[in-house]
Amino acid sequence: MDDKVNIKTRNSENKFFNLYKIVQERESFLSNDAKIVQYNAILNFYMKFLQQNESVSPSIMTVLFWIYVKLGDIYYEEALQSQDNSKYFLAVGYYNQSLLYTRYPEERNRVLLALKDIYYYIGDEDALVKVEESWAENHNEKDKFAAYMLLAKTAEVPQIKVLFLEKALDEVMRQDESFYTKYQDTLNVCSQLIAIYELLGDNDKVKRVRDLRERTLKLLN
Repeated sequence: MDDKVNIKTRNSENKFFNLYKIVQERESFLSNDAKIVQYNAILNFYMKFLQQNESVSPSIMTVLFWIYVKLGDIYYEEALQSQDNSKYFLAVGYYNQSLLYTRYPEERNRVLLALKDIYYYIGDEDALVKVEESWAENHNEKDKFAAYMLLAKTAEVPQIKVLFLEKALDEVMRQDESFYTKYQDTLNVCSQLIAIYELLGDNDKVKRVRDLRERTLKLLN
């Protein structure tokens, strides 16, 4: 009985890969509407015959990731041309589905950057900040500080800027870099935070960060 199930599963998987290969080979000759129909047909095949398995093979995960990304890309490009928010939302749906099948940080970053742009275009600030945080967290420990500093630099709203600067400060505290690098990074972040908290009139946070800066300066005395 198990052998029959395994054979059926292998046959279904092979058909799934063949269907994807066929659409890939035809892709350059297909309209966007045709691509949408055919890639969704492959997804429907997967849902019907393969999703009953408790686990998904790495190869299937890769194909599913790229199908969802390709569908997301189609709607994203159409939305850019037409400025149709409904297409942006469709793109978001497919991109979020693709995140379920990412296997590598590079794949995840590819999708998060597309989502970041979409949320910026449609003006969804809350979703944008969440995606930017996910993008920064997707970096390795060594690069997270630089990622948060970049987000802080490009943030247009003071409250968002301090959010990313605080996260950058947390990363500095966890750094295993040289003492001098950690010292300089701490002072840099503290100076920026003090300026923004003063602008916002948050005296308690100004005092907290100033105290940290003073303690840091004393380390070299």
